[in-house]
Amino acid sequence: MRTWKIGLKDNRSVLIQPLSADDKQRLLSFVNALSEEAILWGNPPYDEAKIDRWMSGVGKGLSLVAIDNDKIVGIAGIHAPSLPRAKGIGDMMIYLHQDFHGAGLGTAMTEKLLALAKNKGLHRVGLEVVEDNKAAVHIYEKCEFTIEGISVDAYYGADGKYHNMLVMGKIV
Repeated sequence: MRTWKIGLKDNRSVLIQPLSADDKQRLLSFVNALSEEAILWGNPPYDEAKIDRWMSGVGKGLSLVAIDNDKIVGIAGIHAPSLPRAKGIGDMMIYLHQDFHGAGLGTAMTEKLLALAKNKGLHRVGLEVVEDNKAAVHIYEKCEFTIEGISVDAYYGADGKYHNMLVMGKIV
């Protein structure tokens, strides 16, 4: 299994590696440890059904986890549908533990994932992100995603308000 040791801005280091079949329990622990802030702009619920969807990426080479002290502290993945009209197109997601926000882990995981996508022959990676999630938007723009559109009032937040979603994409 390929593993990369990544140094973070705060002098910590983590391992980034492909998601494995043995990661299910660690993923459940990961989502249960996420703070309200970490999932503020996410897509709950974070339950076993969601973990099972994430685990469906095992063996496809487009799902990564970040490991710190044998605990998962981040997950990033690209789902590439097998439909003929979606050939070479993937949708990206990423979640980070709150203790790793602002440390450079999101950028490192996104860059590794995009390199894997390119090696797998993907043509395009897209995503949707809440416009108010400034930290995530910053990471995506830093990794050369462009805003392709805005879905107005397409996300109902925990604050009881509707928020715009940015549609972003990158040709890899």
